[in-house]
Formats: sequence, C-alpha cells, structure tokens
Amino acid sequence: MSNKKLVSLFSILFLLVVLFFYLSNTYTSVEIYSMNTVIDIKVWGINRFKAVKDIEFEINKLNALFDDFSPNSEVTLINNNAGIKPVKVSYETLDIITKAKDMYDKTDGNFNIMIAPVLKLWGFKSGDFKVPAKNEIEEALKLTDINDLIISGDEVFLKKKGESIDLGGIAKGYALDKVKDIIENDNVTKAVINMGGNVFVYSKNNNEIFTIGIKHPRENGIIATVKVKSGTFVATSGDYERFFEYKGVRYCHIFDPKTGFQANEIVSATAITKTGYVGDVLSTAMFVDGKDSAFELAKRLNASCIIVDKELNVFYTDDLKGVVSVENR
Repeated sequence: MSNKKLVSLFSILFLLVVLFFYLSNTYTSVEIYSMNTVIDIKVWGINRFKAVKDIEFEINKLNALFDDFSPNSEVTLINNNAGIKPVKVSYETLDIITKAKDMYDKTDGNFNIMIAPVLKLWGFKSGDFKVPAKNEIEEALKLTDINDLIISGDEVFLKKKGESIDLGGIAKGYALDKVKDIIENDNVTKAVINMGGNVFVYSKNNNEIFTIGIKHPRENGIIATVKVKSGTFVATSGDYERFFEYKGVRYCHIFDPKTGFQANEIVSATAITKTGYVGDVLSTAMFVDGKDSAFELAKRLNASCIIVDKELNVFYTDDLKGVVSVENR
C-alpha cells in the first residue's frame, strides 16, 4: 500500500475516533410533564436519542397506570371498586403496591399509601383546602388501615367503601428504578434525570462525581449540595412543595399517617440511596419522623439523609461528612 493511501486510511480512522468521542460526550436534553411534575431528562452518548425515547415511554406508561387523578388508571379502578370487588392489575401496579406495603412495615407505618382519604379531606385532591374538624380526621383515619389492602395473585382489593390508595410518595422513585434499567441497557455514557425532587445520576465512569443541590425550603436557590457517585438516587420531600396557609399557619401535603395531621417537626428531608423507590419512600417517612428518628431510620435501611429544621439548620448523617456543603445563609 502506498504512503498516500496509508495517510488517507489513518486520516479516516482518526476522524472516526474523533466523531465517536464527540458523540459519546454530546448530550440530549428533554423536558416533559408526567407524574404531576416537570421531569428533566439529560442523556449523553451515541444511543442518547433512543434512550430518551425509551425513558419518556416508560415514565408515561407508569403514569397511566398509577395516576389516581386519571379516570382510566389502574389505581383509580382499584379505588372506585373499594368494598365492591378485587381488580386485576398489571405487573407494575402489583409490584409497586407490594413494595409500598413492605415499606409501610420498614418505616413503622410512617409511610402509608392508604393515606388518600386524609389527603382528600384536607383538600389536597381537589384543591379546595380546609382545616377539618378533629372528628372528621378521626373518621378519615378509619379508612387508612393497611391491612384492608389485600393482594391476591394478580388482583388488588380494598375492603371498605371509601378507602383509596395514593402512590405519590413512591411512584417517582419506582419510575427512576425503571429508568436506571433503560439507561444501562441502552448503553449510554452518562445521564441525569430530575423528577421534581427525585434525582438519579449515572456515568460509565464509576469515579465521576455529581454535585446535587438541595432546594432551599424558603427561598429560591439551594441550601446545600451533596456530592454523589454514579448509580445514586437523591430524593427530597419538603413542606414547600404543596401547601396552603390558614390564619398564618402553613399546612403541607406530607401527613403523619397515624394522626391525620401534617408532619411539622422539620421543613425538608433528603434520602440518598441505591434504590429509587426506597429513597422516595424514605424522604417522606424521614420527614414524618423528624431529625433524630430519621437518622435512626436511615441507618437501619442503609441510607444517608440530610435534614433541614424549622430554623433552617442543616443536619446530615455521619457518612456524608466531607461531601455535603452548606450554602451561606
């Protein structure tokens, strides 16, 4: 082969290598609305377009199954047939409800998808907010017994009329677990998915560090950051997400399932885990628990956590020392 042909061949190979690295380090960013929140999807790599399409499809598919505001979802079908008959459901709906019941036990009842009648009473389903009378809350609590949620084969049944489930505290984390599978199967270089307070980060470079901001509960911007590695889920629950005020008191959407009243010991709880649905649940349960019990729960379930109290002091578990930075306030 002549020198001229060799030069041409090496030039082509060089251009292909350059193109490969360019495509591997170029990202696609898409914003969608699903699961009652804005979802920001960023994917790097040659297969990024396929991955984004697969992610969108999966999230919307799960939303269609789990959304209790949709008249056609399987959750709505379960709720509408409470006290009437069992409902045959898909694998995904059966799986998430099974996981939710398990997390009820692991959080000592501080996470309970049967809380929906209480949310409805306070107006968080309709937007017609009110502070109910104590006897109304007591009646609603009678419809939140987790033992009335029966799973048999591929069927789900609520024993009493008026009972209903709400997957809002686990659905986004569950969806992110499915997104993780897609990202790994589609062989992308890197991805960052933000589902309204639930974040998943991934990189083929296992040493890459991602910096995640923790939203300031009372101002625009962040109150702290945390550095995490690939494959990490970061979920935050706060009293600023959905709330109403009455006579100078803030009433948020996160309830203590045992009392029927809002949890109000802290203003923000962040769970850092290796499983999406676990983190989603724990951020809610930790918010209900308050700081000290939240740390105990995190230790028990091999999670890390960051707590912001009412005075906007930031606390975190010992394993996060050196990776959490608190912003000047």
